[in-house]
Amino acid sequence: MSEVLPAELLGDPRRITVLWIGRLGDFVITTPILRSLRHRFPKARISLVVGDKGREIAALCPSVDEILTLHSAASPVANLRLAAGLFAQPADLLVDLNSAASRASTALAWVARARVKLAFEKSKGDWAFTRLLPKPSDTEHMLDRYARMAAALGAPYEPAPSIDVPSEQMDEADAALRKALGGKPDGPVVAIHPGNFKKYDNRWPEEKFVELTERLLKAGYGSLLYMAGPGEENEVAAIVARLSRKVPVLPPMPMALTAAVLAQIDLLIVNATGTAHLAAAVGTPTFCFLGRYTKTVWMPRAGPHRSVVSDSWESCREITVDAAWRELEPALKELASHRTRR
Repeated sequence: MSEVLPAELLGDPRRITVLWIGRLGDFVITTPILRSLRHRFPKARISLVVGDKGREIAALCPSVDEILTLHSAASPVANLRLAAGLFAQPADLLVDLNSAASRASTALAWVARARVKLAFEKSKGDWAFTRLLPKPSDTEHMLDRYARMAAALGAPYEPAPSIDVPSEQMDEADAALRKALGGKPDGPVVAIHPGNFKKYDNRWPEEKFVELTERLLKAGYGSLLYMAGPGEENEVAAIVARLSRKVPVLPPMPMALTAAVLAQIDLLIVNATGTAHLAAAVGTPTFCFLGRYTKTVWMPRAGPHRSVVSDSWESCREITVDAAWRELEPALKELASHRTRR
């Protein structure tokens, strides 16, 4: 295994296939390495293979030329077409961005034709690749993993996730916010997204969101609203129904519009979920409830991002409302006195 690929091996690739099978937050974290590939190989056509749940966010990444979709098992014919296309059109370089074992990426790498196939060592499926980078440790941040991959490719690397929000979405986002808030916001806009309902340990308890929201309402630092992701409407409505005052809820929106809304708020209070990464990618400050693993491996390390971190490696649920308020209140006071985003 070598950390640096010889320049003569890479050559001047004109066709690059990138594999990434994951969700919203996973993809946002990959945007720095995708930028690196574009800068390193400006003449190459970069084709990105994503899963069903990644296509919408991938469309906001300007670093790729083509998005190909690996569908669920319910669409075998479409997946056979994808595999046939990867075989029929050989690439000069194939890069697997999945740093953990993935049967889907292994199968695609095996069927695809490419002169060089680069991946992280995963202990499973390594045979499908021609070049392997050392296996990441359990405490290596995802951005550091991709920094190693960029170094192997001789590519520049800036560990700041980013996406492009279509300009036409900004006006629509402004209208959505004004409608939810009943007019132009008076003071900073603070949004709360208590998402990740399917991952118990990454979800701060709902009753604690209620108590924290009551403190926010009493403190009166600005305009407050809740956000709900796809399939989360009932859970978010149940939280809001327990509040002493009415708080508006933004319903699920298309990815580009969600990004535009996040770009126009002043602070996002959020669980460790894809919305936190999306907010960071558009430059919006975040406040997250984290277990130590998520803090160590996944969350933004630069920019205006704050968090309250549990003593637990795996779970954020033991964080108290008092502990969260102690960390959150300075961010709120800063917003109130230095509101620079609008």
